[in-house]
Amino acid sequence: MLLPNAAAAQDAAYRLQLGDDIGQINRYRLVFDLEMRAEYTGEGALDAGARQLIDALADGMSVSTAVEYDERLMAVDPAGVRTFDVRWHDYQFRGRISGAEIPEPPGRAEATHDLLASSAARVRTSPTGQTIGVEYSNPRLEAFARQFEQAGMPTYLPENAVRVGDSWTGVASFPLGAGMGGKGSMEIDLVHTLKELRQGPNGPVAVIVLSGSYSQLQAMEDVGLGAPLHMDASLTGSTLFDISQGRFVGGNYQIDMFALSAAEGVEIQLTGHATGTLELVDGQ
Repeated sequence: MLLPNAAAAQDAAYRLQLGDDIGQINRYRLVFDLEMRAEYTGEGALDAGARQLIDALADGMSVSTAVEYDERLMAVDPAGVRTFDVRWHDYQFRGRISGAEIPEPPGRAEATHDLLASSAARVRTSPTGQTIGVEYSNPRLEAFARQFEQAGMPTYLPENAVRVGDSWTGVASFPLGAGMGGKGSMEIDLVHTLKELRQGPNGPVAVIVLSGSYSQLQAMEDVGLGAPLHMDASLTGSTLFDISQGRFVGGNYQIDMFALSAAEGVEIQLTGHATGTLELVDGQ
């Protein structure tokens, strides 16, 4: 529901930044789903990297992860940097590749236990929600937990007060390689727009829509293939932000990907679709 006085809300300027109430706890559930498929045409021979990719993804791959965590605001320094204590409470993973369940990687059970056992990380962010630094309580957690950073809601708040219709920019980074050994990242330049204001239980809730695209020739080492890959991607979504409480209360986004590699008589096409959803489970 829009705010009762829609005309006044349209003209007003709003400062969208994270809250500074020390001790505030926000509990979220984050779900990320990914589907990918690869196919090739041509008479040429596949190199080892391409053959591995085709064998793995010709029949499709689907991965779904869900994590529930809370973040407690511990401190706000004079520059406005927020320090959060983050603890994970639940982690679920399901995946299928070539018609079979994806086995749990070595060490995953131990890392999951460590993740759920105690406070896992201290996260420092700017008032606009951009991550400045992360310190993990257990070094073994770092590689495992970073997947949640990549799948998190790719929304940044504006530096200045904004009105309905105003826009600002940010960058979202996602890993490349589709599990095939790639170490690069796909950085999508995003445009955020304050679309409207809705009435929430604590006052106005900002509806922020985001969109962006990516098109680039990736190096061989980035994607784990023997030939460069031209990648195109688009991202769209929206986020709900409770202005008075200074916290995100929900959101969703979708990514569509297409990649093409053509070399020595072989053309490889890779397609993918991903969705992410964020839900505020509880806030104190």
